[in-house]
Amino acid sequence: MDAVWPTAVTDFEAFLKKEGLVCREREISESFDNKFVQYENANIGVRVVCDRSFWSVDITDIAGRPNEWYDTGIVRDLILGSGEDVLLLPEQIKIIEANWSAILDRFSAAKREDTHARLKHFENERMKRRLPGFWESMNPQGKSR
Repeated sequence: MDAVWPTAVTDFEAFLKKEGLVCREREISESFDNKFVQYENANIGVRVVCDRSFWSVDITDIAGRPNEWYDTGIVRDLILGSGEDVLLLPEQIKIIEANWSAILDRFSAAKREDTHARLKHFENERMKRRLPGFWESMNPQGKSR
């Protein structure tokens, strides 16, 4: 079964297991060769998604807001500062692994609310950069949401 998953993903899964996360879901869709795998523990969740050949690694705060997922670029902006919006799969994995302790710290109970507020801010800033006309139509007074 692992032959259909890139080595970067199976290596990342080994990292997540080593960090105490458990695989909750792993599937491959025949349409478009989409793939999905999700790991989590009581505090944090990580998913790797391939949707029509576009790979994304996302993080969620299982203990606080389990339905809000943040992509690696947004998490990187929080931890390291701004950079490219679109990252290749190996870059995403490298960022998550290299900054794992900082990510866990940012989603700790003491920092949770500040983290979510800042991540939403970074998402809004990205939206303004990528879709300025759409952003202005959704937010005509220019106020940050």
